[in-house]
Amino acid sequence: MNQPLSPATPTPPLLRTKLFPADAEDPALLERRLLIERLLAARQQRLLLLSAPAGFGKSTVLSLYRQRLQQEGARVAWLSCDESDSEPQRLLQYLGAAIAEVTPGFACSLNGMVPGDVSWPVEALIDAFVVDLKRLADELYLIIDDYHLIRHPAAGQAARYLLEQLPANIHLIISSRYKPQFFSAEYAVLCIQAEDLRLSVEETELYFRQIKKIELSAAELKLIQQRTEGWITALHLTALALSRHADRQAFIAGLCGTERNIADYLAEDVLNSLPDDLQLFLDQTSVLDEFCAELCNALTGRRDALSMLMRLQSEQLFIISLDEQGEWFRYHHLFAEYLQGRLAKRGDSSALRHAAARWCEARDLPDRAIKYALRARDYSFAAELLERQGSRLIAGNRVYDVLSMINQVPAEVVREHPVFQIFYAWQLAFEQKFAEAEALIEEVSTRLMQGRGKAMHFGLAELLVAAQLLKALVLLYQDKLENCLKVCRQWLSMVPADQPIFRASMNCIQAAAYALLNNFAEAQKSISAARENLLQSDSEYLQVMISLLEVLICKERGDLERGRAQAEAARGRVERVFGRRSRVGGPLVLAYADILYEQDRHAAILAELPLATTWRDVATPIELISRGQLVMVKAQFYAGEAEQALIQLDEWLAGLQRPGYERVFAFAMSCKVQFLLWLRRPNEAERICLQLQRHLEVLPVGRHPDAQIALALTQARLALSERRADKAQAVLEACLLKPLDEHQRDRRLRVSLLLSVAHWRKGNGEKAFALFQTTLEEAWACGYRRLFQDDALWLLPLWDAWSANDAKRAGAWLGVAETLREQCRRLAVNPDNFDENHDVSHREQEILRFVAAGLSNRDIAQAVHLSEATIKWHLHNLFAKLGVRSRTQAVLKGKSMGLLNEA
Repeated sequence: MNQPLSPATPTPPLLRTKLFPADAEDPALLERRLLIERLLAARQQRLLLLSAPAGFGKSTVLSLYRQRLQQEGARVAWLSCDESDSEPQRLLQYLGAAIAEVTPGFACSLNGMVPGDVSWPVEALIDAFVVDLKRLADELYLIIDDYHLIRHPAAGQAARYLLEQLPANIHLIISSRYKPQFFSAEYAVLCIQAEDLRLSVEETELYFRQIKKIELSAAELKLIQQRTEGWITALHLTALALSRHADRQAFIAGLCGTERNIADYLAEDVLNSLPDDLQLFLDQTSVLDEFCAELCNALTGRRDALSMLMRLQSEQLFIISLDEQGEWFRYHHLFAEYLQGRLAKRGDSSALRHAAARWCEARDLPDRAIKYALRARDYSFAAELLERQGSRLIAGNRVYDVLSMINQVPAEVVREHPVFQIFYAWQLAFEQKFAEAEALIEEVSTRLMQGRGKAMHFGLAELLVAAQLLKALVLLYQDKLENCLKVCRQWLSMVPADQPIFRASMNCIQAAAYALLNNFAEAQKSISAARENLLQSDSEYLQVMISLLEVLICKERGDLERGRAQAEAARGRVERVFGRRSRVGGPLVLAYADILYEQDRHAAILAELPLATTWRDVATPIELISRGQLVMVKAQFYAGEAEQALIQLDEWLAGLQRPGYERVFAFAMSCKVQFLLWLRRPNEAERICLQLQRHLEVLPVGRHPDAQIALALTQARLALSERRADKAQAVLEACLLKPLDEHQRDRRLRVSLLLSVAHWRKGNGEKAFALFQTTLEEAWACGYRRLFQDDALWLLPLWDAWSANDAKRAGAWLGVAETLREQCRRLAVNPDNFDENHDVSHREQEILRFVAAGLSNRDIAQAVHLSEATIKWHLHNLFAKLGVRSRTQAVLKGKSMGLLNEA
């Protein structure tokens, strides 16, 4: 490395402004607490490196880090580099000046070596500088910002030599747009990169609210985060642009890389300094969602795409690696959109997209080939690919990118090609426009089967069967279960045995329909048939769907542990085959969460549920979505956030009053009544119960037995709250009189628990305790935990009575009693006051409401069709029960006890 430097020439004076951060006095910096803590934890390392593209906030993070170090009493020297500092001796001079700024008395011997005509070797300069550093006894942190501007040929060797000689008490912190040549893992344990510097959703929200004083809705914030991917400069430029757009929502919805501020930044600060051939390469490859070297060569006609990609990666030009091997990449969304805008100004880019489609077809990537063909407006080629490969894409669950583009195909083109109509129907189903999807399937099926349009070759015939699968699905989701089963039976008789994928798919839909009809024996037969068909031709997607159905059946029969094991195995398969964030995992998350909630293990899955209920698979019925929604709401309510949970439940219920949602609506309404009773709002709970009863009365008898049981449980809880144990007993015993097969253990356990409470309330303690103990033992052995906690309002008094009657048996379940008490504490309910208002009759509550409304005794008598003397007698009894002496005191006491809470 003994490379002498050219004789020194007179040098300009050092600029002191470069020895401080540009924002050193700016109080309005976004706190990056977690990132700064990571840097502080690694503060003893010799080198810390921040390496990311332009605009990712490297300088700001270093400035915040400098502040924290100074607050802890550390000496921190700072240097902001520019291109004029590339000469090693000039750079070392600046480093000496930076150290002198924070270390009074520091003398840099370089000041005596650089002037003159002597050519000093780089090592000599560094050795002299290191000698000066060794005189420093304390820890020193030396921050070098924008190191990528140092471009001297000897800079890499010089930096490596300096690191090797650096004293242990000197710590170097560097920021650069790309990893310096001298970087090696042996010098740094911590390397902060673009992924680490991206702002999280929470930080983005703080940035807009605290720094930019802009309040964003959750939806706006989510969209901005998706488009910018946490790129701080894009967020800053977006904030500037928001101030000049009157329609803020429209601007955010259309935010892209061609937005003026973002485009100007990318042009001036990123691209203009690049050579023309690299800019052309970026423009041409920007039409690709994902790319590798071979694909880039096919598009650009080059042979050196691999070296170009390596260069882009080394200079961190907004390129993101997609695999561990470093073969596939993508551009940052805004960067790609800006490049596409530049490309469009040069002319039509369809040829590039067509080349991409042909390349993907030749590499057996049909979904990508179809996507690029559609973008190139080569509709005939796209239709041909869909006819040949569409059924394979559906069976492999690789259809979503294609579906998202069907809406962009002109209507006349869709009508011309039946295959587009079939996939458009899939898109409608994915958007839950089931009736429209069903009508379109009927139209295209009739057209194909009557021989109109193109001749139906084998691929299109397969898609016709796929359309029937979709028809069965949309019938299933509209709760047209009998029609769904009819379609399944018809096509199972028509599809030949050498089409096992279609037969297995129909079997899965058939099983789901039978399960919703509570015919679990037939559902199990359909699942077995599906597994037999998959022995001939495996489909990972269908294997997951079969596991999902089995998980749901396990839940119904109370086999929670087996259901949990199956769900976890299926989730592992999804992650291995489809990836961690695949839509295929959404339905599994919903079913899995339902089981985990019952086992009181749901905390770990709660973060996944919001995504699973929105970013869902085509095969995600509202039934499963409802399970996920209820788990989220119940978890929030029973954790102590009662009012917030009730608001969320009401918002969800508002969208469920449609045909096909009867079961879901019943479950949600039953849940709401349970919440209201915990909140001591019996009057409102009674109204909701009546609404639920009217809702189910208009449905066919026996059509929704699980919804009817939900109603029975609701009526029983309400009756128990009104001290009407006889009514609760009658309703619950009527449920148990109906035949329940082995798959309906879950419902039987819930009914039996509340029935034991009703027996006890009626004074039949022996029968109540025996039923309670039997049900408790069976449910606990099956893994149920929330079953008890959610009904602690009724079960805790029963357990106390059981303990007083049979302390030995009850003593074995002290842990259960403690969980019941803990649930009461979380909802601020005093168990000792459970029965405080139970002696207030239904009639007395009604009269108390009229008193609260300001009616006189005469007015109340007329309203309830009783004599005024009877009203006085009821009021006398009511005052005695409440322990009050006046109407005003009665109203206040009634409100405090929940007797007067209204909706």
